[in-house]
Amino acid sequence: MELNKLPIGVFDSGVGGLTVAGKLRTLLPNENIVYVGDTRRNPYGSCTPQEIIGYTEEILHFLERQPVKMAAIACNTITSAAFHVVSGAYPFPIIGMSRGLRTAMDTSAKKKIAVFATNITIQSHSHKLLARSMDPDVAIIEQACPALANLIERGILSGDVITEPLRQYVAPVVASGADTAILGCTHYPFIRSLFEQMCGDDIVIIDPAHEMALETLDVLKRQQLLNTDQRPGQLRLCFTAEAERGGQMARHLLPEHEYTTEEISLSNP
Repeated sequence: MELNKLPIGVFDSGVGGLTVAGKLRTLLPNENIVYVGDTRRNPYGSCTPQEIIGYTEEILHFLERQPVKMAAIACNTITSAAFHVVSGAYPFPIIGMSRGLRTAMDTSAKKKIAVFATNITIQSHSHKLLARSMDPDVAIIEQACPALANLIERGILSGDVITEPLRQYVAPVVASGADTAILGCTHYPFIRSLFEQMCGDDIVIIDPAHEMALETLDVLKRQQLLNTDQRPGQLRLCFTAEAERGGQMARHLLPEHEYTTEEISLSNP
């Protein structure tokens, strides 16, 4: 197959990265996409950085065998723990999950931006460090949300089980006076309406998935990898466990006829 017709690889620790795949479908409808969700070992938030690096390398070896023309890490936790190791180590470009800071900085009048994310992402201070290099006057309020990704992964998108911990996470952000908040985990857009409801009208919610899709487009253009075929691209959703549940979560974002689902083993040659 011609290089530009090869698929884009997109991957995450579970179903969260489907939010990025959905944005890519909207922005690049002619591109083929292979999505990998490591649902068998999810959540990664409780793993060590070394474990996450190993899992990431397994996923990238799988994508290399497909093959793909580039890979997008649709997960902030993986980006924080493994991007610096895997970048440049494979025969295709790899990009990490966008932080959403460019959009947030353009949006925030107070220069006071909150970040909701997993423990590993918050502990890495990656948003704060990048923001400091972009504009030292911007204040970043970091808020870990340890319970959310696992609940969303299990398809719990409403009810007290998820709203109670979310309320606890949102309260200090509202009290901080931030006027903009980044959803720093790709799972969180599944419950964006809950974030908006609890944050209120004074805080603008930013989904970095759109910025990520634009970065993917930029890489494809610069490396002359855009698919010039005018037919709609194929979206193949691969999960390491519970593929049916993955497909059900995808239905929140995509028409069912636009994708296929399958269960895969990352260890297969």
